[in-house]
Amino acid sequence: MQKILEVKNLTHTYDSSTPFKVDAVSDVTFSALEGEIIGIIGHTGSGKSTLVSHLNGLLKPTSGSVLFEGKDIWEYPKKIRDIRSKIGLVFQYPEYQLFEETVFKDIAFGPKNMGVSGEELKKRVIDTCKLLHIDDDYLEKSPFDLSGGEKRRVAIAGVMAMHPKILILDEPIAGLDPQGRKDVISMIENYRLAFNATVFIISHNMEDMANLADKLIVMNKGRLVRFDTTENVFADGQFLKSIGLNVPCVTDVFEILKKKGLKIDKNVFRIEDAVKYLLALKEEKKNA
Repeated sequence: MQKILEVKNLTHTYDSSTPFKVDAVSDVTFSALEGEIIGIIGHTGSGKSTLVSHLNGLLKPTSGSVLFEGKDIWEYPKKIRDIRSKIGLVFQYPEYQLFEETVFKDIAFGPKNMGVSGEELKKRVIDTCKLLHIDDDYLEKSPFDLSGGEKRRVAIAGVMAMHPKILILDEPIAGLDPQGRKDVISMIENYRLAFNATVFIISHNMEDMANLADKLIVMNKGRLVRFDTTENVFADGQFLKSIGLNVPCVTDVFEILKKKGLKIDKNVFRIEDAVKYLLALKEEKKNA
């Protein structure tokens, strides 16, 4: 996999010329590969949203840089809009940003602003809907007649229809029912696989991070304090708890089982892995 994004010594200072000066993000460095899903976790105010707002140029660093495909995204400030079509950002509760008369027009809005038109635009919208399992019957409906979960899917589809190489989602499944969560997770995975896209996801839900993310960025007080595989980050549950975060419930359960003497020699943080591991232990004990 090739490196697609680099963040080097990124710092962003608010109110720099006042007594209220604060570094919302301080000296953050990491890189992302094509096709990775990277989760970003941290308590409220840790700098997560400020960080991702730099990745597509919504904010300009006070110091440091963001490199997309090896080039500083601020090298040509007048072209920053082009960067935003290649690095798509989906805000929290994106369904509140729907405004067009029909679902088709809402999904088409982003590609249309990129210069896609006519039959190519129509094909782009229809192909996106097929990929994301949004039924054609929805296209002429008003987005305001949809359920909350359906609106969320349409709003995310509108960003995906621009075919960004990097997709950033801020709490994409917050507030959804179980089926809505499942649908959005499926959308993310389908898009990643179809375009070999790199995906960043901010979330407070550790179970979702366990199931989705290849790697995790852990933010605390504006600093990046961990960047590693999901397994390695969740293996250090005591550290996460020390900065006000949780670990997946499965991890907590297995820690309790370890303390009770059960022989467990690996970090378990996904439910399906927990089931397989416990069944294997049961079989081993049965054959002993």
